[in-house]
Amino acid sequence: MIKKICITLYLFLPIFILAQPAGGLGTWRVHLPYWQNKTIAAIGSTVYVGSSSSVFSYNEADKELERISKVNGLSDVEVKLLRSNPNNNLLFIVYENGNIDLLQNEVITNMPQIFQRNVIGKKSINDLTFYNGKAYLACSFGIVVIDINKKQIVDSYQNIGVNGSNIEILDVAILDNFIYASTYNGVYRAKLNSGNLSDFNFWSLVKSSTKSNKIEAYNGMLYAEIDSVLNTFSNNTWTASNDSDLNNVLDLVISNNKLIVTTYLNVSEIAANNVITKTGKALKNSAIQLPNNRFACVDNFAGIHLFPGGEFNGSDFIYPNGPYNKIATDFKFINGKIYAASGYAPYFNESFSHNGLYIFDNNIWTNTSQGNAITPDSIRDILSIAYDNVNDKLFAASYGSGLVKMDLTGKVEAVYNKNNSILQEAFGGSCRVPALAFDADNNLWFTNHSSGQPLCALKSDGTMQCFSVGNVFGGSNYVTAIAIDDMNQKWVAHSREGGLLVYNNGLDINNANDDAYKVLNKDIGNGALASNQVNCLAKDKNGEIWVGTSEGLSIFSSPESVFDGSDKTSFDSRQIVIKTGLVYSNFLGGENVTCITVDKANRKWIGTNNGAWLVSSDGYTVIHNFTTKNSSLIDNNILSIGVNDNTGEVFFSTLKGMVSFMADATEAKEDYNAVDIYPNPVRPNFIGNIAIKGLAEANANVKITDIAGNLVAETQSYGGFATWDGKNFAGSRVSTGVYLIFSASKDGAKSFVGKIAFIN
Repeated sequence: MIKKICITLYLFLPIFILAQPAGGLGTWRVHLPYWQNKTIAAIGSTVYVGSSSSVFSYNEADKELERISKVNGLSDVEVKLLRSNPNNNLLFIVYENGNIDLLQNEVITNMPQIFQRNVIGKKSINDLTFYNGKAYLACSFGIVVIDINKKQIVDSYQNIGVNGSNIEILDVAILDNFIYASTYNGVYRAKLNSGNLSDFNFWSLVKSSTKSNKIEAYNGMLYAEIDSVLNTFSNNTWTASNDSDLNNVLDLVISNNKLIVTTYLNVSEIAANNVITKTGKALKNSAIQLPNNRFACVDNFAGIHLFPGGEFNGSDFIYPNGPYNKIATDFKFINGKIYAASGYAPYFNESFSHNGLYIFDNNIWTNTSQGNAITPDSIRDILSIAYDNVNDKLFAASYGSGLVKMDLTGKVEAVYNKNNSILQEAFGGSCRVPALAFDADNNLWFTNHSSGQPLCALKSDGTMQCFSVGNVFGGSNYVTAIAIDDMNQKWVAHSREGGLLVYNNGLDINNANDDAYKVLNKDIGNGALASNQVNCLAKDKNGEIWVGTSEGLSIFSSPESVFDGSDKTSFDSRQIVIKTGLVYSNFLGGENVTCITVDKANRKWIGTNNGAWLVSSDGYTVIHNFTTKNSSLIDNNILSIGVNDNTGEVFFSTLKGMVSFMADATEAKEDYNAVDIYPNPVRPNFIGNIAIKGLAEANANVKITDIAGNLVAETQSYGGFATWDGKNFAGSRVSTGVYLIFSASKDGAKSFVGKIAFIN
């Protein structure tokens, strides 16, 4: 069933947004952009909108917005097409990969047969039409027929081109017992009751063209786009429109008993009396008309565009709240908020990304893009973020614009680049800063990609210094990620199989003579990396350096030994060796590790191209492994992972969008004044773990007793967060009653006693 989320709309707001509340332990929620959409459909007064990353609905009658995703029932992402059949309240959700979900009366049914079938060449669904209880799907390999009531594929017509050739079908329509199929070389038709519609001999080309695309039967006529011009077909005669507003059709649908034509120039309505009414709305991707005669359109700018608008007779623009775009390349938790870097342009197939930062606070995303005039247009491709907790400022690494200083709203205060600092430009004239990190002395260290001095520091006194590493990378200083260990050594990744640079600036940052550096690689005695392709770095709470490579993990347990002159193998990295049956292997060996994040319990959240992992502090125990098949993760290609230390919520950025998971590790508090136990009371229908949040001791022991003081259960906290399954030592759910929860600091100076009630 789809979960409903309600919103109250205020007439004076031009854009309506929806806060998405966090769920309980182990729940998921989506964080997707909703303003840019390409397909729209309606069932009654409910409008459904789809895009490359999301689906949402809006009900005009009760002003209700709802996110629809894998979290609440969808099987996939990247929606290509929405089509509704008002006769039975059915919505077809067609995905780019050929997968299909059917939404009917709040129940979602998946039909993966086309997605799963073996087809040589392209496999996609281009459009569909409804007729006589069936849906006829225009596919890249032919026509597929689905019985709507049975929700089953009942027929398919392939190889219907000349001499039985395979042709791509772009759209289908049915009129006067003929089925019409538009293709790249014209419009074909056949008698619907022909003996075998998979036999090309039953099909004939009735209109040749270089491309025939959208086609629809309406009011006894066939409407079809032929070579970018809207044509009608009636009495075996084709008539081309001479109205340029009807050329280059983007969508053609019957809605509210009218034919709605969406083109680049206009949204037009053709009524049953053949009168054409134009709305004057341009640059729309698709449009429908609702029962109240309002138009609902989608475009690349403003969610659902509804017009004429309410009492002001203008327009309404409606979409749920979300980040400006679907990916983030870095997360930072700062002062109770999640800050996300908007990422690198190639992820969006754009020239540059000017999307700034996304800030998640109190369940609302704020986008500091150039559209808000906070981040200037000149700043692009923000890859990572660092927080100056001394001066309460943000710094952002821009892969093109240099080093950027901001306030906590994302407003730019300074930009350091090749024109006003000692930073050097890369090829193409850009100033590329991929990553940055603060050391213990509040010096900001960052990498300067493709520079002769690839490592730089903005010192705490406000001056900048850059460091040469000679020719250790063969002159190709393609440096990326950076981490700083407990000895203040800088660990720097090379993006093109150059290994890992370790730089020690000695006792005096201003004295280059006491500096030391070396490059580690796969060789035993020189790092023993799993691969020379290093993607990411993280320092854990034990001082270890965790390295993600294209061939798995490498862990440096003794980073202090890199320059101490002792046995060379003493600082070599280790892999996590596990035993499966009789076979020993490296954990995540061969996996492309894309990101590593350490939570407050020192556990590691690891992103790969095949999903995400949560492992114990030492890495030998797998706590979670999330993929698209076993979770609400919407894509297995993990770009970055962030953790909200207050709530334990974990954010995953993938190539297809962001989702979050409510996990169980939070920051330990200074005292026990804000401990929260939930749910409380625990009711009979509750299944899951009880959360004890806000403990003052990381890895604290938590004891549960009955009211008489008898020990019933005990558990351990992760950071300041502990969970209890509600069972006693015997593994049975505890009886109805009140139970006491005890926790104390190791020295006994701080303690907590709480109560929880069970109702069975």
